[in-house]
Amino acid sequence: MTVRYLLTMLFAIVAGATLHATHNRAGEITYEQIGDLTIRAIITTYTKTSSVPADRDTLELFWGDGTSTMVARSNGNGMPLPNDIKINYYIAEHTYPGRATYTLSMMDPNRIGGILNVNPPNSDGVPFYLETTFTFLNTQFQGYNNSPVLLQPPLDFTCVGQKYIHNPNAYDPDGDSLSYELIIPMQDSGMNVPNYLFPDQIAPGANNQTFLDPVTGDFVWITPQVAGTYNIAFRIHEYRGGVLINSMIRDMQILVLQCENSPPVVDAEREYCVIAGETLTFDVLVNDPDSGQQVALSVLGGPLVASDNVSISVGEEFMDPPFSATFRWETSCNDISDQFYTVVFKAVDNFFGGSDTTGLADLRTVRIKVVGPPPEDLRAMSGSDAIRVSWFSPYRCEVTDDEYFRGFSLWRRTGSNNFEVDTCMPGMEGRGYEQIGFNLLEKDGDRYVFDDVDVERGKTYCYRVVGEFALLTQSGNPFNRVASLPSEEYCVQLSRDIPLITEVSVKETSDDQGVMDVTWIKPLPDELDTLLNPGPYRFQLLRADGIGGTAFSPVPNGSFTSPTFKGLRDTMVVQTMLNTRTTGHTYRIDFAAQGGEVVFTDAPSASSIFLETAPTDLAVQLSWDFATPWENFAYEVFRSDGQGPFELIGTTADLRYLDQGLVNGDTYCYFVRSTGSYGINSIPDPLLNDSQIACAVPVDDVAPCAPVIEVRNICGEASNNTPEDAFKNTITWNEDPQCNDADVAVYRLYYAPVQGASFEEVEEIPAAASDFTIHQPDRGIAGCYAVTAIDHNGNESALSNIVCVDNCPFYELPNAFTPNGDGSNDEFVPFPYRFVDRVDFKVFNRWGQLVFQTSDPDINWDGTNLRGIDLSDGVYHYVCRVFVQSPADGAQIQQTLTGFIELIRGPR
Repeated sequence: MTVRYLLTMLFAIVAGATLHATHNRAGEITYEQIGDLTIRAIITTYTKTSSVPADRDTLELFWGDGTSTMVARSNGNGMPLPNDIKINYYIAEHTYPGRATYTLSMMDPNRIGGILNVNPPNSDGVPFYLETTFTFLNTQFQGYNNSPVLLQPPLDFTCVGQKYIHNPNAYDPDGDSLSYELIIPMQDSGMNVPNYLFPDQIAPGANNQTFLDPVTGDFVWITPQVAGTYNIAFRIHEYRGGVLINSMIRDMQILVLQCENSPPVVDAEREYCVIAGETLTFDVLVNDPDSGQQVALSVLGGPLVASDNVSISVGEEFMDPPFSATFRWETSCNDISDQFYTVVFKAVDNFFGGSDTTGLADLRTVRIKVVGPPPEDLRAMSGSDAIRVSWFSPYRCEVTDDEYFRGFSLWRRTGSNNFEVDTCMPGMEGRGYEQIGFNLLEKDGDRYVFDDVDVERGKTYCYRVVGEFALLTQSGNPFNRVASLPSEEYCVQLSRDIPLITEVSVKETSDDQGVMDVTWIKPLPDELDTLLNPGPYRFQLLRADGIGGTAFSPVPNGSFTSPTFKGLRDTMVVQTMLNTRTTGHTYRIDFAAQGGEVVFTDAPSASSIFLETAPTDLAVQLSWDFATPWENFAYEVFRSDGQGPFELIGTTADLRYLDQGLVNGDTYCYFVRSTGSYGINSIPDPLLNDSQIACAVPVDDVAPCAPVIEVRNICGEASNNTPEDAFKNTITWNEDPQCNDADVAVYRLYYAPVQGASFEEVEEIPAAASDFTIHQPDRGIAGCYAVTAIDHNGNESALSNIVCVDNCPFYELPNAFTPNGDGSNDEFVPFPYRFVDRVDFKVFNRWGQLVFQTSDPDINWDGTNLRGIDLSDGVYHYVCRVFVQSPADGAQIQQTLTGFIELIRGPR
């Protein structure tokens, strides 16, 4: 018998002896890590102040490593709070034998009596159990970890028909991410409380709903229907780097009164993002629908724990509503966090008017993220073989407590992504940039600098820089990194001494008479160095078939020469006699100086946009592809009915567009116009390019929705005497309520004898004829069914939901037989049975010796032993395992029958 089981038994005895000593209302276990393997644990309980006999000055804390400690209450006799609640703290320290995952836990025998949703009406006999599971991290690389702290006490109540809201207001001092889960309260490790119902399951209905926001932690109950005490529990999960490292439980009660009162209303914006160093100010509005009542406003949350620079313009005294309060936070760089801070504003009325009792409350949860400021004045300067990137020093947040600022990261991409910086979205992940610099702190004068040497001529490189913050482990390794807002983008090219293509646009679409416009700009003279590379100069345009093609050949009219650089011009070539209908084209410019002695062939290539169409039912799916050195960021889609002019029908930033609401059988033609940019001031902007024209005819190739089926038979109604051949399966189906398939022609029934086996078609049922069918398998009724819908064009839906049914076997044995040769009851046989494949039937004499066995379900035992010798009269014991086929996994399932058989021969 385990120690925990013995404790449970003792608790039950104590509870039985002190029926009126009801006690626990709420609680949780938190901890602080104070050494590599040492923690300080805090049990917090909220108990019934008036329940003096059950008051606990000591609790037993189980450490999860096989040891426990009796922990004395650390705050005297506890701190009385309103509403007959007292808060108690029990604090102890413990050193563990090694790194592992442990569960802190405590159990107390007494909950409050009369809880409606916990083992009613005997909730006071159900133990109150709390646990917190945590993992010791590798402190050298992952740092210490402290549990979240729950800042909001569970003190509030509500009236029948009024909203109740609670938020535990979890604050994690390490900046780890948190999520909330509603669970069943527990009475021991791995044991839920008995006979539990969630609050909205008592007098359930549309006006009785509970919700838990897994991100903010708001628990809302709209609205209680029955007065009484209820119990709920949260599990709060803590993650570091996406890995679960801790979970803790808050177990708490909700008191619902039969009273005529409405809670106050507190209103404020729900979310703010502020740049560190700026002051966040916002108003909180408070009102109460009940005239003559006063309201008090209090505020709790992470900013009040993390910062000394938080204030609110009103105190916690009761005031006449309506009124407003101003929340003010002078943020600093030490407040920067990857996670939102939670601030809970609580408005409570004075409905009961007593000094030790409050009225109803309303909460407003406000989330605040403090982000690092963006680095400023980013620039990039190209050299002959590198690009120097620099930004302004000093950075606004380079001085922080405990070396929280770690340096900068530099990000680069080819081509621009000039996105608008969102204050709530720091960092650079998911924006198409590659990180090329880490923990950068090198300076040149009053600027931070980084030399990017991994660059190629002719490409456009765009940069952004981000400040990086992180906590440090005891050994100085960073963890829980936080990125600032990104800087503005700066784009540059490495020595633009080559021509750049700016247009590859289809002007005529044809199989062999297509026309393409190709435009390019000449190199910059200062970057080419015309003294080192004198003329004459030549441009040569080359073309390759396909998007990103590489088999280039000269374009006939694509050669241009000039004896001087000044004579070169930005150039456009109109190429004709092309197949622009079925393929795209890629172009490159070769540039030669010194009469062809020096040839620059590393100018980037650029392709046309190639549009493809995929007709479907009443719609056409468009998609397009290209390969360009510039960045396309917007697309306009034009359509014509094949006869009239093209009209703009939509814009998108994606490479796909679905044109809907069309007519099947009609022809629709399209082209796409892209808008792009190199992101460099000296290059024309925007760059507009057209795809070829592509046409399509919508056609109904969309299958109907899968039906929803049910399977019925007479298993639940049949008697033991119902013969096996009377059993059949009736399969009925209905349309998915989310669909409206008016063009279904037939339904097709599929059957598989066991789950996981291949379905085979059984029959087709015309849609106009019936919405059910009857099927009888070759043997038994076990099997799995599915139905598909097929429209008039032959499009077949996916399989419906799969429904499997079991046989409903019957097998029963008599308790006597008379093998005396009189032709009556001479053999031991079962009563009429059904759906039995085989048996394992064994008969034993009174000494336990096997005297008969068979696998035949008919048995047909004639009273002889295994050698065929007649057995004497007497009572024999049998064991019969009955095997039945099941569709669940195709395996034989069994039922075991045992009993006695009286063998009676009578006079011979």
